Amino acid sequence: MTTTRRLVPAILLAGAIGCAGSRPRPADAPHDRTRPATSAPSASSPDGDAGGARAQRLFAEALKAQEDQRKLGVPTDWAHLERKWRTVLDAEEIPEARYNLGVSLEGQGDASGARAAYERALAAKPSLRQAAVNLGVLLEKQGDVPAASALYARIVRDFPEDAIARARLAALYRASGQLDEAWRLAREALLRDSSSLGANKVLARVALQRNELELANLIALRAQKLDPKDPELPWVSGQVLARQGDEAGAAAQYRKALALSGDYLPARYALLEAAARKQAWSAVAEHAAAILLVEPKNAPVHLALGVAKRHLGKPDEALASYGQAEKLAGDTLPEVHLARGVLYMRVKNECQPAIEAFRAYARAAGPVAATDSPAPRLERECVQILEENRRATEAAKQMQLDAERKAAEEAAKKAGQGAVKPPGAQAPGAVDAGAATTSTQGPAR
Repeated sequence: MTTTRRLVPAILLAGAIGCAGSRPRPADAPHDRTRPATSAPSASSPDGDAGGARAQRLFAEALKAQEDQRKLGVPTDWAHLERKWRTVLDAEEIPEARYNLGVSLEGQGDASGARAAYERALAAKPSLRQAAVNLGVLLEKQGDVPAASALYARIVRDFPEDAIARARLAALYRASGQLDEAWRLAREALLRDSSSLGANKVLARVALQRNELELANLIALRAQKLDPKDPELPWVSGQVLARQGDEAGAAAQYRKALALSGDYLPARYALLEAAARKQAWSAVAEHAAAILLVEPKNAPVHLALGVAKRHLGKPDEALASYGQAEKLAGDTLPEVHLARGVLYMRVKNECQPAIEAFRAYARAAGPVAATDSPAPRLERECVQILEENRRATEAAKQMQLDAERKAAEEAAKKAGQGAVKPPGAQAPGAVDAGAATTSTQGPAR
């Protein structure tokens, strides 16, 4: 998953400077769960014991409260159910009630309390399969995949009739690339429960990974009848259509997935990457912003948003997104330096900070990666631009100096001409014309 997220900025930079494309981001594993234990156990107290009879009655009341909420179709009041199951346990320690308390606690987000309840129920009654399955799912959600896998494997061994653990283990095998084992376990789960949504999703995903597109689509469509509200199933259909070249149909399926669950990120990533390939920057910004609402610390998506903002004419917002991406990723996302350099060079026409950014990219990416990127070429262009600007500046200064010298010379020449012959002055030795005429005629008679 991390590798795929790193490919998102590569696609976005492709729209900006001509790099290669990417592949879709994988979806999350299915999340089948067992329901609370609904069969009232036999009282562990001796026959006729009042405490045991009271615990039986309270257990039945708690189950009825749970069933009444289900029939009304209202959101489950987990706190109310928690109080009911604690009342049962105050009367007597019943493993099924302890397990149901764990379900109520998990429904309220108390993972540590739920885990303790499941473990205590299993310690008291190792055959309580539901507690083992829910504990495995809880471990998986907390990121302890090895422990979850080991627990699922034990359930599969100890409870041959179990379908849920097989489907969950199949999903983990698929995620690790063990497709044959995933397929086998999913088929085994379906033999035990033909309505297993998790098993059907594993089969659809395995077929998709094997590029058996028609089979993947058929299984996904069949699974949608089991749960029309599961967003993963239209996502699988969208992946099939995308690989078949039907981008419009794929986008429609991704939007359907988002209509079912607005925070279903695989569909968001698919739409984000499709928009980036088309250089539809408004859509890129929309989907990147939606992803960041769920994953605010996703540095590559901050970078993707920044590239979109640059193309939308918002360079300052783009630089802010680049800064956030760099803060989150540190030196693990060299593309942020490349994107920043492109912005300074192409948008702000500031080559000096652009050169610094390109050199930072080369240091972070390494010499081989930097050589294969457009950074060296862009840096050379910037250096050339700076050199041309320097020459132009020097030429302009020289022209200014020449103009000032010429103006000074002309001013001096005019000043010199004024000193030699002022206006109205007579040249030395000149004879007055009137006087000369009188002298030649002689005295008047």
